Amino acid sequence: MADQKRGGVVFEDYLPVMAEKLGGEALIGELWLEGLRDEELLSMLREGDIDGDGALNQMEFCVLMFRLSPDLMEESEVWLEQVLEREFMEGMSCM
Repeated sequence: MADQKRGGVVFEDYLPVMAEKLGGEALIGELWLEGLRDEELLSMLREGDIDGDGALNQMEFCVLMFRLSPDLMEESEVWLEQVLEREFMEGMSCM
């Protein structure tokens, strides 16, 4: 499995591994897509396909998942606030 570098950060693509281990049906359930009609899935894919190439690349997929998962977005905001607070406190202790 190849790592992809983005801005100096290394991301490993686990989606193929998840798909292989879980199988198609279970993967769809894990991605909160279970029970959606084909038209709904295609609409989501079109919405997420920013560059219009007919497929979702890694960034488009991540953006779409965040948009469709408000709880995930809220968790990310909490993490960001914690990191910023810690960085601020560490910066203040250096003064």
